[in-house]
Amino acid sequence: MIHEITKTHSRIATIIVAFDAGSRNEKRSRYNPGIAHMLEHSIFKGTQNMNAMEISKRIAFLGGRSNAFTSHEMVAYYVTVPYENVESCMAVLSDMVFNPIFPEDEIIKEIEVVKEEELSTNDSTDSYIWRSFSSEFFGDHYLATPVIGYQDTIAKFTRDEIASFHSRFCNKKDAIVSLCSNLSKKDSKALLTKYFGKASGRTKNHYKFEDPTYFGSSTLELERPGIEHTYVWMGMPSINKASPAGPAVKLLTTILGSGMDSRLFEEVREKRGLVYGVSASSTEWQHGGLSLVEFSTRDSNVEEGMEVVLAEIDKIKTNLVSDEEVQRAKNKIRASFYSAIEDSYNLASWAIKKRLTGAPDIDEYMTMIDEVTPEDIMEASRTIYDTDKLLTCICRSE
Repeated sequence: MIHEITKTHSRIATIIVAFDAGSRNEKRSRYNPGIAHMLEHSIFKGTQNMNAMEISKRIAFLGGRSNAFTSHEMVAYYVTVPYENVESCMAVLSDMVFNPIFPEDEIIKEIEVVKEEELSTNDSTDSYIWRSFSSEFFGDHYLATPVIGYQDTIAKFTRDEIASFHSRFCNKKDAIVSLCSNLSKKDSKALLTKYFGKASGRTKNHYKFEDPTYFGSSTLELERPGIEHTYVWMGMPSINKASPAGPAVKLLTTILGSGMDSRLFEEVREKRGLVYGVSASSTEWQHGGLSLVEFSTRDSNVEEGMEVVLAEIDKIKTNLVSDEEVQRAKNKIRASFYSAIEDSYNLASWAIKKRLTGAPDIDEYMTMIDEVTPEDIMEASRTIYDTDKLLTCICRSE
């Protein structure tokens, strides 16, 4: 077990309990896809001491808000609460996470809830595109499999499978418990030890994974009834979370396609009026990454829009960005980052990511951002904008 303690001036505290129990572990261990996400739902369904309703009412009475999330890489459960009640919420969260009983009747109902959740993702055009895009882009890698699973795999879930996954991947000794509060480090340590156990300073890494094998340039055509715009995604392999190029990539995508002052916004929207919005981003996982430019427009504008995007990508790969652009991007990142870490949840989450995915310390990260040069940005652009591995996805109405 690992304890992470972060001090804040906020009177709202956050406690997070996280495990290396994400969806990437499912296939290796022969579980149905989506079982990690199903476990997230099932944790809230009761212990020997409290049923589901009692858990909900107890946390609400304390002024807390409980939730959870599952990704490819982790599952995490958390409570945010006024600092005066943090100890009482720790007791509830610990019981909930380490002593679930998975009542059969509750699990049967919750499986239907998760089916509805999966169906609802298809109402979003982005989610609709992502399902096919990720499968084409990542191939047989775990990043291609939806964290939530599929309708047919969700239907196969059983109470015993959920309990088995919990037993295998959510042992107390492998928990990372993060507390962000205004309590002293001494008091925080005492509470974490009392309710979650003594820290050993280590956890188990269950499996080793490799980055995906990316394929050559191709086009994916999709149809979706009922949409007015044609949606265009232009994706290329990006870095993974361990790459030292992370800060340079962040500045690169900010300059190219983040906000109304970005190059793509100016060229595609302001100068040519081809789109309402256009963006560039990079998403990094522990194993693999995706650099993405996306926009939507009338079908007649699609070809010109893609040509302008590729021209801007080529320009940023061959010409140094200006010092003014770099400083402006650094200031934008600083403002966004500082705003986010005012929140106890985000601070507690950063500590979890540091342990599970190798994220740097907050101050270290900002120093790395400050040290990025125009030359670093050009090098990053040549890394993440490999047009020989470009997957262009075009989604039109039928």
